[in-house]
Amino acid sequence: MVVVPVPVISLSLGVALRKITISLTRDGKQTANSKSVLMLNPGALTLSAVFVAADGVNAVQRFVASAVDGQWLLTALDTAVPKRAASRYPAISEDVTFALDLNDGSGSGGGVPATLAAVVKVDGLPAARQVVAVEQVASGEWRVAGYGVTAGGSVALDLRVAGSGQVYVMALDTWGTVFQPNLGVAVGTLIRPTVFLGWLYRVTQAGQLPTTEPAWWDDSMQGPQPLGTARAEVVRYYAPQGRGPIPVEVT
Repeated sequence: MVVVPVPVISLSLGVALRKITISLTRDGKQTANSKSVLMLNPGALTLSAVFVAADGVNAVQRFVASAVDGQWLLTALDTAVPKRAASRYPAISEDVTFALDLNDGSGSGGGVPATLAAVVKVDGLPAARQVVAVEQVASGEWRVAGYGVTAGGSVALDLRVAGSGQVYVMALDTWGTVFQPNLGVAVGTLIRPTVFLGWLYRVTQAGQLPTTEPAWWDDSMQGPQPLGTARAEVVRYYAPQGRGPIPVEVT
């Protein structure tokens, strides 16, 4: 008996689709007037698709993944007077949300409005620090989403995000002013030695720094010490601390 194997042809159960969402703002704010986005081949500048945001904010389309994966030029248009436009040059390889802000090019921040509550503590106590939120967008590029100061230990950051990116937050200590001979200093000024060993020196009495750099001290010497005609106390410098990715609240 001869057994002849039955040929089997594999059939795909479905075609991979790619969802592309575009979120639009005008001069940094969401507006209700209809907007359109042209999806262009960046080489020949041929039109491949048109997105229409009837609500003025969001436009969504699904494509066969193999047809859209790659580099594209997205150009958003708002014909309301005064007219606005914006472009992005993204690489598409997964379901993605793009944020475009249509503005006059004078520097208005783009993206979807969002907020993030930030709290900073040093040695368990609320502390004032500069806080910067950065976002890694779908293309892999990094952008600053917002920043602020935790006066009293907390701040509600006003952000502009791409929507599909990942947001990270960093708290930054003050780096201080490097030592300079005979420099006049005011109360509160932070002085940094030319050879940094982790300590800064906060001026407690105004005056003038010495002609030659002193032998710096650490926290084993508490209280203000002479520093030229000024006096200063040692304080620890805290290296930047980061958290993320952190979910943000889109407003």
